[in-house]
Amino acid sequence: MIAILIYLLLGVLAYTWGIYPLLLWRPPRRPPMPVPPVGEAAAVPQPHLVILIAAFNEGEGIAARIHNLFDTDYPADRLTVLVGTDGCTDNTVAEARRAAGEHSRVMIHAFDTNRGKTAVLRDLVREVGQMPTPFQDRCLLVFTDANTRFRRDTLHHLIAPFHDPAIGGVCGRLVFKGATGNEETAYWDLETRLKRHESALDSCLGANGAIYAIRPDCFWQDIPENTIVDDFVIGMKVREAGRRMHYEPGAVAEEEAPALRDEWARRVRIGRGDYQAALLCKACLHPRYRYFAWSFWSHKILRWFTPHILLLLLALAAIICLTGLGGGGTVRLAAVICLGHTLLMTAAMAGRLWREIPAASRTSLVRYCRHADHFVTMQAALMTGFIQACRGNLAGTWQRTPRTRANSA
Repeated sequence: MIAILIYLLLGVLAYTWGIYPLLLWRPPRRPPMPVPPVGEAAAVPQPHLVILIAAFNEGEGIAARIHNLFDTDYPADRLTVLVGTDGCTDNTVAEARRAAGEHSRVMIHAFDTNRGKTAVLRDLVREVGQMPTPFQDRCLLVFTDANTRFRRDTLHHLIAPFHDPAIGGVCGRLVFKGATGNEETAYWDLETRLKRHESALDSCLGANGAIYAIRPDCFWQDIPENTIVDDFVIGMKVREAGRRMHYEPGAVAEEEAPALRDEWARRVRIGRGDYQAALLCKACLHPRYRYFAWSFWSHKILRWFTPHILLLLLALAAIICLTGLGGGGTVRLAAVICLGHTLLMTAAMAGRLWREIPAASRTSLVRYCRHADHFVTMQAALMTGFIQACRGNLAGTWQRTPRTRANSA
């Protein structure tokens, strides 16, 4: 029985990290989305876009972010920007108001208390509901971050899929700048490819807070204010409501890559949010969602429990090695598992020591060890987040994550 359990756990790991991505490689082709005939599209007024930004201590970049939105090629008279400052302790409010003075369609909502991003976004969406009638006519909500930059054509790409009435939301593509050989960007590239295939299969799993848009009636008004991964939950609720969340790679947002030395707290916070999101979005695990439920189980739920599976495998293997249970074949399998854990941890520790080696000077061994360090750190952060979530540590408040401008991390 112990041997069967070990094989089952190994199979789960192989499936979620290897087999599932391969199964997604060529998803069934979905019929092309309806596009208005040439000439008719130009005659239809472009929708009003209400861009929502929740900012905490972003004084260095908030003004540039506001200017960037109006530097896109989307008609400025059909853009409205709402900035909610979340109890900032720096000059974010002053800088945002200064930038708002140069653009008549920018409104600043300065909240005195730091409550968290979700609470700010809920208040901003309520503000949209109180706007004059023209804003309600074909209005779309665009969510983005204060440290993000849009390319000139980003907004046009972001709204194009909404020609299909089955589309309730669109998630754009986030590109990290300023980091070559960064393991976080390599992992993000893999996640981006999965997102593209899942969108073609059925719908995106959640959204990316840097760039996504939804129809106003698709916003989950009852989202708890302490929701940590708000973008994921909001995107999942679009699908739960019966519409699709489409991934549009042409809508590009750019950010500086996260500084790896400062990533631990962010990873743990996201880990807490992942387990919270699993409960908030549990309805999407029901078989009635078919491919979408399959993706949610395979890509998210099983991966979120990878650290638990690894620890259980190690515990079972150690028991077998110490007691000899199960006979020679089982003991040899347990020994291989213990050896594999040892090699993984050794490689991770070496990767941590070799973090400062420039990208151009890395050998294959160094790159492997750095990826091992990234994987182990990610699993440790998930487990830490799981423990904190079980203890009820689900505050929605946040801290700004430093970004790197170096060419190596």
